[in-house]
Amino acid sequence: MVWRSSYDHRVPRRQLLVATLVAAAFLVQVVAVWPGLGSRELRVLAVIAVVCVAAVFARYHVIATIAATAAVLVTTILVTGPGRAFLLDTPGVDSTRGLDAGPLNLAEAAALVALVVVLAWTAQPSTAALCIEVLFVVTLHAAWVRPGLTYPSPYATAAVIVVTTVIAVGAGVLLRMRDRAKAALAEAIEERVRREERLDMARELHDVVAHHVTGMLVRAQAAQVVSDGDKDTACAMLPGIVDGGTEALGAMRAMVRTLRDNAASTATTDLTADLHALVGNSGLPVRTTIELPADVRPELGRSVLRLVQEALTNSRKHAVDATSVEVDVRLTATAIMLSVVDNGTTRPAHSGGFGLVGMRERVSELGGRFFAGATGDGWLVTAELPLAVRA
Repeated sequence: MVWRSSYDHRVPRRQLLVATLVAAAFLVQVVAVWPGLGSRELRVLAVIAVVCVAAVFARYHVIATIAATAAVLVTTILVTGPGRAFLLDTPGVDSTRGLDAGPLNLAEAAALVALVVVLAWTAQPSTAALCIEVLFVVTLHAAWVRPGLTYPSPYATAAVIVVTTVIAVGAGVLLRMRDRAKAALAEAIEERVRREERLDMARELHDVVAHHVTGMLVRAQAAQVVSDGDKDTACAMLPGIVDGGTEALGAMRAMVRTLRDNAASTATTDLTADLHALVGNSGLPVRTTIELPADVRPELGRSVLRLVQEALTNSRKHAVDATSVEVDVRLTATAIMLSVVDNGTTRPAHSGGFGLVGMRERVSELGGRFFAGATGDGWLVTAELPLAVRA
């Protein structure tokens, strides 16, 4: 996984935080050495400033590491002299006031710790390991040769540097793991949304297109049965098949247009009229009782229409011997109640294929209750859809 991209879009905030911390340490360092500041002290401060800048722009991993490494080495040379900096037994130089009191001065230490944290956090593992190793070696070198150690021995100083480096690397790794967890969560959410969209598409295909195709199939089969004995009746069924195909094509185009525009599916504008039209085009002996207000919120009206449509499709497909189908849709104080019942042959609960699953999901999404099953005299589908929006 590439971590640079997940880091770059938040660079200003992180950069500001690092810059604030390192600048504060540098200002403290300047104030501490300001009395009696000489030319060599100024040069040392200038080089230390390079380390601070490298820490601030630590997202440029390799460049920042090279700049910080070079600046620490130059600071060591200025503090100890060239000979001692290269481990030669030569005289040192005069003390730099307040800048040689330990293995690293305050600003250097703060900048290098920040740089190590950012490297462990955002760099590729191989790059982070190499850069941190280089910084660790150059810091150990400075601790070994610079004068004025405040610890009992160079070995104790080295131990402190090791512990500090491990803590800084651990902090960076924890931040990396946090980013990885956030990325995984975002990916899971995106996949869930994608899966819900696919389910909605499948449900729409089943509810809308299957309804029209089933009607076309029933009419075509009926025409085939009567075609030998009564061609006029068979031909009279052809317009219904054409109308069903036209409606299926229109429904497909509407769904594709909705998906392309990335907009929510629009509900019926007149639910009562659309329900009557749906019942009239079902090809079944349906008795209807519809008592609804003039306007219903979009997702609720759309679900009512789809539930009735799917229930009628199931009746047409599975209750071929039904002589009566009753559709009842009415409003109560808190919900819309709907039922579709036929007197056809009782069939198993799974005979509706994915239709019952889709209806149950629709009702569940709206916080309602759903039932589908045999009544002894036929098949019943009922649903209760609450008027209140689900929290």
